[in-house]
Amino acid sequence: MPTLPNLHVRWRWLRRWRARHLNVDRHAVVDHVCEAGAMAPRYVFMTVMSCGIATLGLLQGSAAVIIGAMLISPLMGPIVSMGMSLATFDFRALRSALKAIAIGVAVSLLTATVIVLASPLREPTAEILARTEPTLFDLLVAVFSGLAGAYATITRKGETIVGVAIATALMPPLAVVGFGVAVGSGTIAGGAAFLFMTNLLAIALSVTIMARWYGFGATDSPKQTAWQATLIVGTFVLLSIPLGLALRNIAARGVVDRTVRTTLDEAARDVGGRITTLRVDRDKRTLLIDAVMMTPAYRPQLADQIERTLEAATGQPVVVELREVVTADVDAQAREQASASLAQLRDSVQRLQSAARVDQEARTASERALDALREQALGHFGRFEVLQGGGEASWQLRPEAGLDLRAAHRLETALRDGNRRPQVRVVPALQPLPLIGFGDDSASLDADASATVRDIAWALERWQLASVEVTGYAGGDDALASARAEAVAAALREAGVTVTAVDAADREQAREMVAREGRGAIRAARVQAASTGD
Repeated sequence: MPTLPNLHVRWRWLRRWRARHLNVDRHAVVDHVCEAGAMAPRYVFMTVMSCGIATLGLLQGSAAVIIGAMLISPLMGPIVSMGMSLATFDFRALRSALKAIAIGVAVSLLTATVIVLASPLREPTAEILARTEPTLFDLLVAVFSGLAGAYATITRKGETIVGVAIATALMPPLAVVGFGVAVGSGTIAGGAAFLFMTNLLAIALSVTIMARWYGFGATDSPKQTAWQATLIVGTFVLLSIPLGLALRNIAARGVVDRTVRTTLDEAARDVGGRITTLRVDRDKRTLLIDAVMMTPAYRPQLADQIERTLEAATGQPVVVELREVVTADVDAQAREQASASLAQLRDSVQRLQSAARVDQEARTASERALDALREQALGHFGRFEVLQGGGEASWQLRPEAGLDLRAAHRLETALRDGNRRPQVRVVPALQPLPLIGFGDDSASLDADASATVRDIAWALERWQLASVEVTGYAGGDDALASARAEAVAAALREAGVTVTAVDAADREQAREMVAREGRGAIRAARVQAASTGD
């Protein structure tokens, strides 16, 4: 623990070091700051231009345009002048800086509001929403910008570049306030205004601290009266209070957000899933959590459990909107289903063969009856023929077997597993081709739809059908129906199928299809043989 004499020695050393290394022309710096922060027509004009460009960039969601607006923003001058006046107790400079800042804010709000009202773009973009809830990182940006601005101003090095950094922390939130006013959203306008005020105060006080570090004080300004000095000190205190409150709120919000993220991640790990999307909003004191979880199995009570855990951890009401997306291994399920079908078939054949071996020694009428029974059971599935001396086999399935295209395709895949001889070629029974389903307003083939296309291509090759026609259905939406038909046609061509026609069903055809196939047919595509039109 340093003693008082040691502290005194260190303080004297620090003062000598500052006098030797931080020696600047303070009068020239003060004059330059006052001149840069003074009200002028150029200041108003450049404020309008900068805010206009920033507003357009926010409406487009373009970070590049927003950064371009910062290059011409004049906000650095009056803010640095405000911070310097607090450090030097210059009442006249403080009043001039506050006047310039107030006019700049009013001009910016008016510019942003007029642009938004005249623009057809009214939906808040990600760039806009990002500036409605201040975070600790936003506050740190403002603090570092203020320190850098003061250093650049005092040392007269790189002021233009640092001005861009300061404008980055102020002009976009100010433009978002104008957007909120124009669209009538108090939440957006209030959140952005809070961010703007927080950044403004952080920058101004950072400039004050840096100026005091460089030795600026009351001796660098005209003599003030007692009430003016009191007013300046009071202004400094008043500026510090909301900044301290903002820092407390931001820190508390950060703790809550980390608690929410940790709790949801732990809940997801416990069920073998993961959180893919998380959004935390606030309605007064209630936390509104919207999350998407990828999970191998649906758990309907999980959202209630998370709500109770978060309410106990945060001490405030919590509403969790949890959307569970169940994931499954489609290929594994297909293999299991094919294996089950094959196992049932093998079991049936083995039982028949066992029954036949019981009376194999005596070729009697009973043995022949059992042989006939076996042939009849196998014939129920279809005609089985061995070709090319036992190297290949063809299995022509019958409709009575009850196997659709997908089951027949999986059966062939299972029978061809490994190097088993003979290689079986399964020919499915003639049947209507299945519809290929799509998601709402989607023309993209998902995993199930792609599997259906592969089954259709396989069946067409087994049936030796040379060409097909594809018709898309979307309830009368020709563009969407055509896109669905084109997606299916492209997948069929890739599988080696010749597609002779691609059509979009009109509203009447779509209505007839829904009447025959059900409501799901309105989001589907149909494949039919070109030779028959079926």
